[in-house]
Amino acid sequence: MGLFKRGKVWWMTFTYQGEQIRCSTETTDRRLAEAILGKVRVNIVEGRYFNVREEKTRSFRELMDKYLEEESIKKAPRSAERDRQCRKHLDPFFGDRSLLEITPKLLNAYKTKRRGEGAAPATLNKELGLMKAAFNVAIREWEWCRENPVCRVAMERVNNARVRYLEEDEYLRVLEACP
Repeated sequence: MGLFKRGKVWWMTFTYQGEQIRCSTETTDRRLAEAILGKVRVNIVEGRYFNVREEKTRSFRELMDKYLEEESIKKAPRSAERDRQCRKHLDPFFGDRSLLEITPKLLNAYKTKRRGEGAAPATLNKELGLMKAAFNVAIREWEWCRENPVCRVAMERVNNARVRYLEEDEYLRVLEACP
């Protein structure tokens, strides 16, 4: 932590949780700037200087509870039911983790686990899509977090092609139509 002068105003600089912070003391008096810096140091030690990020205090379970209660009910009944089904798979893995703990690395581990359980790529995409939507609402409307970790994870490639064989009557109709 230290002071430096920019123009006539004293500024303070310090590192907090690996991030360089520079703030103006809004004074031209060095002694007053030193007193302000001392007060900031005390507040940092006591945990009062920075707002506690809600990402640390909010759990994934809280996020999903609120999302299903407020947002999912706006959807069609079958979509809301699908959201509840997806949540049953997400909860055991992410449940009590804070929103800050959910990272692309953890999401990749979840995808690997679910693939091992035999989940189809489309199912994984629906589960990740639910998480993505919940995080977007948490960022935009509730201000619970600052970024969406699901946006940095690739969705699964889905191959929905089906092999369909003709029934016997269909086969006969095709033969009759051929020259």
